[in-house]
Amino acid sequence: MFDRIRRKRLSTARIVVLLIAGFPWSAPPARAQDSPAQVGEWGDVMTWPNVPIHVSVLPNGKVLFWGRREWAFMNPDFPDEGLDPRDTTPRLWDPSTKAFTPLPKPGFNLFCSGHTFLADGRLLVVGGHIKDGEGEPRAALFNPATATWSPLPNMNAGRWYPTAVTLSDGQVLVSSGAVQGGMQNNPIQQLWNGTAWRNIVDFNGLPLYPRLFVLPNGRVLMAGTLKLTQTLDTSGNGDWSVVGDTVGPQREYGSAALYEPGKVLIVGGGLPPLRTAETIDMTQPTPRWQATGSMAIPRRHLNATILPDGTVLVTGGTSGTGGPGNGFNDLTTPVKAAELWDPATGQWTKLAAEAKPRMYHSTAVLLPDATVLSAGGGEYRPRPTDQENAHKDSQRNAQIFSPPYLFRGPRPDITSAPAEVTYGQNFDVGTSQPDKVSRVSWIRLSTVTHSLNMGQRINILPFDVDAGKLRVTAPANSQLCPPGHYMLFVLNDKKIPSVAKVIRIH
Repeated sequence: MFDRIRRKRLSTARIVVLLIAGFPWSAPPARAQDSPAQVGEWGDVMTWPNVPIHVSVLPNGKVLFWGRREWAFMNPDFPDEGLDPRDTTPRLWDPSTKAFTPLPKPGFNLFCSGHTFLADGRLLVVGGHIKDGEGEPRAALFNPATATWSPLPNMNAGRWYPTAVTLSDGQVLVSSGAVQGGMQNNPIQQLWNGTAWRNIVDFNGLPLYPRLFVLPNGRVLMAGTLKLTQTLDTSGNGDWSVVGDTVGPQREYGSAALYEPGKVLIVGGGLPPLRTAETIDMTQPTPRWQATGSMAIPRRHLNATILPDGTVLVTGGTSGTGGPGNGFNDLTTPVKAAELWDPATGQWTKLAAEAKPRMYHSTAVLLPDATVLSAGGGEYRPRPTDQENAHKDSQRNAQIFSPPYLFRGPRPDITSAPAEVTYGQNFDVGTSQPDKVSRVSWIRLSTVTHSLNMGQRINILPFDVDAGKLRVTAPANSQLCPPGHYMLFVLNDKKIPSVAKVIRIH
């Protein structure tokens, strides 16, 4: 069991001593905007067994994670693995008990892989780490029901920093990633159909970890990190179509979120780090990127997390341009304050600050209780020295953020819900106060690494209340909502969300 690190506070006696000594201290005036109902609240720092660089929320509510390596220097019973071990030690974390459970090793190093949930809830992991800039051609499936790994046929070549996205027909598109033998990017798009890989159109010039989103017309949008935006038709041999450039510069290590079907937010990134954000509505006849409100603080290596009320939470990042690699990950300027984007207004609200820096290799995921797990950071070789970062800068820890909506009154509840539904189905959701429900939403399970969440997307679901029963309608088709598991939330008239029920749609 790992001890929690608690925040230190000045005792009353200490304050008195400071005042007597003439220390120019004064208590800041209480401000309404500093209350948890306005800025949210961070929980205690939790020590984790390694740096959670890859994090996925499973259909059973537990969290699967792995890092770059085991921290052998912290445990004399293990040999020193260095930064390039040949295998991975994944673990489960249970949010309800805070307990960690070790898992079998997959047989290769999953660091710098891509991952997405299949329609049946298994996690597909593609590529991985041989050394910096050189990717694994292997792939594997993690089954949450049995907590086991299954190897799959190799892909066409290695992939280091690839993206995987589940399509509307249940197939998985795998794109990009550096091949074996160096930083040359794998230009071939591949589809996994459940039994074999199929190559489709090449694309030279793909970024590492491209930000890919399935659109309501079934095409896939590449919305970063390049300025050039394109869509991919995955049918037949595949076909790319140009949409246009973003308004601002290239957003290397920025983040992105599909905040409504067909609508994407890109935010931060770049060097120097950017405050700006942009949106695009791909449901329009001629979609174009448009500037939306800017964050209070510039940042790169940030994470963008969709919340049940439709807002987008940004956490972590660095705002500086110094440090190793000419500002790649400036350790002197961590951004600890969270910010919240409201799609209705396009404006950002600055929220409470977490205790630890969350920069390169940090993660953030929405949990079923509508809180956000923010974790990790570090475990890399700063250039030009190519020596591993100082141990103190690798964050073997995590914090839970409770957004402001959890401090505005009692939460609604879900007393019953089906385990699975079909497209267009009307289904009943049990709740104690159906007449108080103002919104029903569901969010696909998160699977995140390197500022990229390859899972999350949201649908606002139609509903009505009839004879004291809440009846909800599932999305009409798989283009609006790819098959898989989603966290269903009901929100009351104060936009306070319930704890979620995980539902599979197919």
